[in-house]
Amino acid sequence: MTWSLRLLLGVALLGATGVGGAQPRPAIQPPLRVATAASTVSSPHGTELREACASCHRADAWKPARIAPTFKHAERTFPLVGAHERATCLSCHKQLDFKGVTTTCASCHSDPHKGEFGVSCARCHNTRSFIDRGTAVRTHQASRFPLRGAHAIATCESCHIRTGPGQLQFAARSSSCQSCHAPTFRATKSPNHVAAHFSQDCTSCHTISTWTGASFDHNTTKFALTGKHQTATCAGCHADNAYAGRSMSCVSCHQADYAAAAEPKHSQGFPTACESCHGTAQWKGAKFDHQTQTKYPLTGKHVAATCVSCHKTGTYAGTPSTCLSCHQPDVDRTSKPPHRAAGFSNTCEGCHTTTTWLGAPFDHGTTRFALTGNHRAVTCAGCHADNVFKGKSMACASCHQGKADATTNPHHAQARFAATCESCHTTTAWAGARFDHAQTRFPLTGRHVPQTCLACHSDKVYAGKSAVCQSCHQRNYDGTTQPNHRQLGFPTTCETCHTPAQWEHGQFDHAAITRFVLTGAHLTLSCRSCHGDGVFRGKPMTCVGCHQTTYDATTAPHHAQARFATTCESCHSTQRWTGTPFNHNATRFPLLGKHVGATCLACHSDRVYAGKPSICQSCHQRDFDATTQPNHRTTGIPATCESCHTATGWKPATFDHNQTQFPLAGAHRAVNCQLCHGDGVYRGKPTTCVSCHQGKFDATTQPNHRTSGYSTTCETCHTVTAWKPAAFDHSRFPLVGAHRATTCERCHADGVFRGKPTTCVSCHQAKFDASTRPNHRASGIATTCESCHTATAWTPATYDHAVTRFPLAGAHRAVSCASCHSDGVYRGKPTTCVSCHQTKFDATTQPNHRTAGYGTACETCHTVTAWKPAGFDHALTRFPLVGAHRSATCLACHGDGVYKGKPMTCVSCHQAKFDASTRPNHRASGIATTCESCHTATAWTPATYDHAVTRFPLAARIARSAVPAATAMASIAASRRPV
Repeated sequence: MTWSLRLLLGVALLGATGVGGAQPRPAIQPPLRVATAASTVSSPHGTELREACASCHRADAWKPARIAPTFKHAERTFPLVGAHERATCLSCHKQLDFKGVTTTCASCHSDPHKGEFGVSCARCHNTRSFIDRGTAVRTHQASRFPLRGAHAIATCESCHIRTGPGQLQFAARSSSCQSCHAPTFRATKSPNHVAAHFSQDCTSCHTISTWTGASFDHNTTKFALTGKHQTATCAGCHADNAYAGRSMSCVSCHQADYAAAAEPKHSQGFPTACESCHGTAQWKGAKFDHQTQTKYPLTGKHVAATCVSCHKTGTYAGTPSTCLSCHQPDVDRTSKPPHRAAGFSNTCEGCHTTTTWLGAPFDHGTTRFALTGNHRAVTCAGCHADNVFKGKSMACASCHQGKADATTNPHHAQARFAATCESCHTTTAWAGARFDHAQTRFPLTGRHVPQTCLACHSDKVYAGKSAVCQSCHQRNYDGTTQPNHRQLGFPTTCETCHTPAQWEHGQFDHAAITRFVLTGAHLTLSCRSCHGDGVFRGKPMTCVGCHQTTYDATTAPHHAQARFATTCESCHSTQRWTGTPFNHNATRFPLLGKHVGATCLACHSDRVYAGKPSICQSCHQRDFDATTQPNHRTTGIPATCESCHTATGWKPATFDHNQTQFPLAGAHRAVNCQLCHGDGVYRGKPTTCVSCHQGKFDATTQPNHRTSGYSTTCETCHTVTAWKPAAFDHSRFPLVGAHRATTCERCHADGVFRGKPTTCVSCHQAKFDASTRPNHRASGIATTCESCHTATAWTPATYDHAVTRFPLAGAHRAVSCASCHSDGVYRGKPTTCVSCHQTKFDATTQPNHRTAGYGTACETCHTVTAWKPAGFDHALTRFPLVGAHRSATCLACHGDGVYKGKPMTCVSCHQAKFDASTRPNHRASGIATTCESCHTATAWTPATYDHAVTRFPLAARIARSAVPAATAMASIAASRRPV
């Protein structure tokens, strides 16, 4: 037997046992003794063969053996199909003893692939034919290189080279085009792929249908083809076979066109950036955009001008853009006004526009002499009759000197008026000029405003006229007698007291002019009251300078005897002399409280004012000595009365205990001094709580402080606010939840306070033992109560299942503990689904899980969210669902209740469709029942037949021709008939 036939038989054996690791059934049935009429003998085929000898042997001759038609090999061990049906027994059973014969392909057929494809021979081979192209092609489609186009009709050997006798290379085979087509790549000369450095990614130009007629997508490069470039041949631009690094500039191809262009001649300085004017649609009819491509945008009449009108010499690059470069003749022949003679600027655009040359207006506002008033209506010749335009004087007198000389009211020339006419006149009118005296050193105010010019300038003097008052008002100064200005030496600066509004009733500003500001009663005094002696300069400014007599006459108190300072302003003001209070706050002893209402004699009965002591004791020594509660003198209380007493009243006195080592807080604030200092001890008094509260400490029984060994640091639990209720800092065992409201006796009823255990069970052992749902003790639940219970309440308790090997998810979260642990088992509980859901598994009938041999791994189809709906992942089987199979119900295929060992061939489900097919008649035409050769899992129709798997592959042109379906299928049927 050849190795190929052995391989076929092995494949059949593998197909019968199932692909994908299914366990084969036992090859030999239980032992059987062959019984005859004479005696019982052992079978040479092994004691395990259960079959009557007459099934294969005859009585007339033991050999040759003939297998009876009633013998069913499939029911015993291995189904014989295809080529296995024609094989002899000895081809597989080398020994008469059939025991131990395996059913794997490799047991009969050596693997020419050397294990490259594993042991599943049925992936590519079948029992009908060892070399089945259809099967091989279908297998290839599921690989990382599906066969398409011309690849579908290629022979295996064309891609899978031989590496040894009868062996092709399949594994680790490259799927890149170059791996097979590198010789073609190197041999291609039009264009030369190697010389042009073409990419070795063949798919960028070629398709899998055909190698020739490749198309290159130029748009994937940096030079996308547009316009006429799209119809150009490759050689049109790449005649030199240069592809990589090819210049993308237009001139690289169109240099000849550039050089030949004559209207205008491009070679005379035109840029070689052809795309500036030309497009890819056509070379001629180029448009030059003067607006964006030059520094001189065209406007007005320039837009309609031809290129030659400005570029007569054929020069384009560097053509000047000034108006004068074209319009010099226009400038030269212009006579109104004569531009050249007048020295006009060459910047024509100052007056002219690109719309028209004539009628150009000149904007005098751009010069240093903007036209206003009557100047606007004057013609150019009115001012420039002398044809002088540049350097023309802008002074009014340059035009109006005659008018200035002729003016006599006032006479401008005699008065030596300045030639700055604009000081009084405007461009609107010459007459009615107004002189703005405010522009001089003497602005007119008050009575000066309505005066005529002659009132001050009767001497015809205008320039250099004095601006001092005396120059006009000397007579008024000399004639004033109240007071006599001349005799008293008053300054001649009249404006010090007088104003231009009125001369009479002059006001002297004592505050601004002298160093003595008048306030209070001084404001209403006449000058004579202080200056009756005629003295105005050097007058003393001290109060006593005027009020010495009043100082000497004052006796209550006697100023002179008391040696009061003569700084009267210390007690008196300018408002009035008598009834002025003394500001004691300005001394070293400000008056406060009852001191404010005390008379001066109450403290100064000894007539001592200067150097009077300011300590309390100096006045209150008798009060200090007479105080007995407490006795100030005997208890050594300091004489600093202000420590406890205030200026408001001697009693009640307050002592600031915060200044001592024992600041008072809480209830201590309301305690009188006697309660703590009843022993008369004030200095060195102990500050510990127990020094006062020892009695309370000893008397406390709940808990008993002394027997419990409580510390005498009372402040640990008690506060200064009240002895009760006391609070203990439970920080070593922080109280939370319900513990906060628990009394001390609840936990310390045994009188133990120190070393008390802090575990929950130390207090809650009784609750732990009494718990029956679940029974904590019987279930072996740990005594770490805090795992489930909280300090807030014992119930309800929560258990964190996430810390176990079975975290709760989905519907399990809402399930009560008893649902799973009703048997009282908590430790070692199985975590498989079926351990709880066995009943559901057994009760399920659509499909019947038990009879169908379903596995008990419920999670394969069901989720923890809900038992229904369940989803089965068919991809985990040997028959993944694709196409229309995805939407099919389970019963559509498994209506017979068979789930395991279900045949996977199309015809096993679609036999009826196969038999009913008439165009062509599948059964009559002998078409194979491998439906997948023509049909897909998406739909039964339309069907396509891959002629490449026959002995007559259709060429691409024929395959695309409109061959009638009946003709095509007839040819298919004919190709399948034996020759």
